[in-house]
Amino acid sequence: MLSSHVVNVRYDTSEAVAEEIGRRLGDRHVLLLTDFDGTLAELAPTPDEAFISEEVRSQFIQLTALDSVTTGIVSGRRLADVRKRVGAGTEFVAGLHGLEIVGPHETYEHESLAAVAPVIHDLRVAAVRALAWCHGVLIEDKTFALTCHVRLAASEDANRALELFAGLARRQIEAKVLRLLTGSMAAEVLPAAEWHKGSAVEWIRSVVSERLGVAVPVIYLGDDRTDEDAFGSLGSDDLAIGVGPRPQSHLIHWRLAGPASVGRLFARMRLVQHA
Repeated sequence: MLSSHVVNVRYDTSEAVAEEIGRRLGDRHVLLLTDFDGTLAELAPTPDEAFISEEVRSQFIQLTALDSVTTGIVSGRRLADVRKRVGAGTEFVAGLHGLEIVGPHETYEHESLAAVAPVIHDLRVAAVRALAWCHGVLIEDKTFALTCHVRLAASEDANRALELFAGLARRQIEAKVLRLLTGSMAAEVLPAAEWHKGSAVEWIRSVVSERLGVAVPVIYLGDDRTDEDAFGSLGSDDLAIGVGPRPQSHLIHWRLAGPASVGRLFARMRLVQHA
């Protein structure tokens, strides 16, 4: 169940990507959407330890300030958690893989959230009890979703812990109450709704396009399997940027090495947008 590492990955330079974005999109208004963990912020041993560097934060906020760019974050974290870590600036934030979204004048909350809360509560109690043997496992309660992190667990225990976690939710998964997502050293259960990061991308795009009166192209940056739905939602005018080695989507146009490269991309995009 653990994500495998990809070796010998070739990364593009931030400068080359920014120049190509400018060439392809010209002076069109751009909707830039990005994941948080592993994309804006380096992956950390625990969710609480992840933070965005001041350089990346500054470049992101300066890019957001341009009239020709609308920005948003699409994360598995809760909305309040993302906003606390990024601060003011970005116009849209989607949490819980898009199940909750807030914009300047719009909000969205999927109808499945309220009903699943007691299921998640009971599962958390069971998971804490069943995985007490595994030193380093972390059960993250998001009220409407539950994540088992094993980044701090011994390698020989990590897979077993994730498998046990998934097994605890098997009945709810088979009943289409919950669905299972696997990511980097983690497994998560959340509502089995036909809604995901790609749905959030399309919802945000529709809001921005209606506001501007013209269809806007999307640039999406993501680093993990959970971003595959977002990449899959993109059309021929949109651009997909993988960050790090993990996203394997054939839809990815370019690949950056990590958050520092993402910050440099934002800086170069500001210059291109100003030109």
